[in-house]
Amino acid sequence: MGGYAWHVAAAVALLVTLILEGGLRITIPQAVDSFLYKRFEGLDLALTVIYVVLGIGLMATSGYISFQNSKIIVDSVVVEPERDSLAIQGARIDYNASQAKVAETYRNDSTATAQRYQERLAAEQTAFTGKIGAAKRELSNIYNRERRTGQSFATAKDAARQKIANLEAEEATAIAGIKAEEAEALAALLAEHKGALAEIKATYEQATASLEIDFQEAKGERTATVDGYGGGLAYFTVISLFIFLASVILERIYAKGSGIKETIELSQYDISPPAYVEAWHAFRERFQTNIRTRIANFAAKTPPPPLPTVPTELYDPTQLSNITINLKIQQEDTGEQDGDRTIYIQPKRRQIGFTRKDDAQDRTRAYDHEPPPTKPDSGPEPPPRTSHEPPTTEPPSHEVLWAVKAPLDNYADMALPDLLQRLKRHKKRLGEQTQKKLAAERKGETVQRRTLDAIENNRNWVNSLTALINQKQGKQ
Repeated sequence: MGGYAWHVAAAVALLVTLILEGGLRITIPQAVDSFLYKRFEGLDLALTVIYVVLGIGLMATSGYISFQNSKIIVDSVVVEPERDSLAIQGARIDYNASQAKVAETYRNDSTATAQRYQERLAAEQTAFTGKIGAAKRELSNIYNRERRTGQSFATAKDAARQKIANLEAEEATAIAGIKAEEAEALAALLAEHKGALAEIKATYEQATASLEIDFQEAKGERTATVDGYGGGLAYFTVISLFIFLASVILERIYAKGSGIKETIELSQYDISPPAYVEAWHAFRERFQTNIRTRIANFAAKTPPPPLPTVPTELYDPTQLSNITINLKIQQEDTGEQDGDRTIYIQPKRRQIGFTRKDDAQDRTRAYDHEPPPTKPDSGPEPPPRTSHEPPTTEPPSHEVLWAVKAPLDNYADMALPDLLQRLKRHKKRLGEQTQKKLAAERKGETVQRRTLDAIENNRNWVNSLTALINQKQGKQ
């Protein structure tokens, strides 16, 4: 929220300004007109009270906000004084450098002083060590003399012992004096060091105090400037409100005295629907037109639904006695005929070797066609099946052919739509087998025997069903 505080404040300020300014421009002229035209009765009185109260409230609010915010506006314009950060930083750097220099000096002086007194102390200790050693040697000689002579030298021994004690006392006194002098010298150096640090600190504080005084003076000058200009701007805004009120009153008095009247002039846009409403209707109509046109085109291209198919009946129980099955073994094309009511069905038998695509398709279809019907009572006679096809180059094969005889009377009671559906199916099969035959002839290949049989079988069915359908249509 912190990043958008300025934007929110600006939006709120703009909204408040629009409310105040717009309200004053509406309520003040209406309030003045209420007094000029003496609108003090009925609903006019209520409107007069509303306009007057709102006008006074808006003027008071605008004046108060302008008076209070004048100093804020000036304060935001006048530059805020800043401390001389560069000068403060320079003084701080000098202060740290002076402290480091004094510390280095004190460290070097104290080290040199301690080293000097250590050398004196070592020299004194060396000197007294020699003297004490000589005195102890002298005492040892006295003891040796007593052992050689057998005499006693007590007085001499006491004198030698006293001399040694005196020398040790003198050594201690000398060492203590040297250490005392060392302590005094180090104390003097420490005091000098502290004095230098205090002087450096005082200099730094004096420099920063001078900068702080300058900053406070600049800040005081800015405060005086804000107070002076802020107060002037506050009174200027109040005077502007009075000028606005006087100008509105004079303008309304002039309008009343001159007889100027406001009339309303209507245009086509005042009575027409808003632009966004017309845009929405135009978009909606365009969308509806396009989508419904597409739907109509799609519906026009949709084919009618096919006729329902009747499930194929496996057999008719009433015609069980009429079913005849003839089994023949055909080894080669002998040109014999078994009549018009015999269908030859070749069994699926794969030859040894590679198989062509058209042969595989022919075998997959097999001869699942229905047996050709018997000749109807009326109508064109279906062409008989002939077995005198041109000889093929295929080797003779032992094939089993089934001949199934079925009377056409089984379809006499079938509905006309079902007959049309069956006729359509046989025409489709006849076309497919005919196309296979033509394709083989174009390639220069020998037409398969089963293809010719299928063409003849389906042609017989087409002729018979056509005759039956024509007969039914003639009855209707």
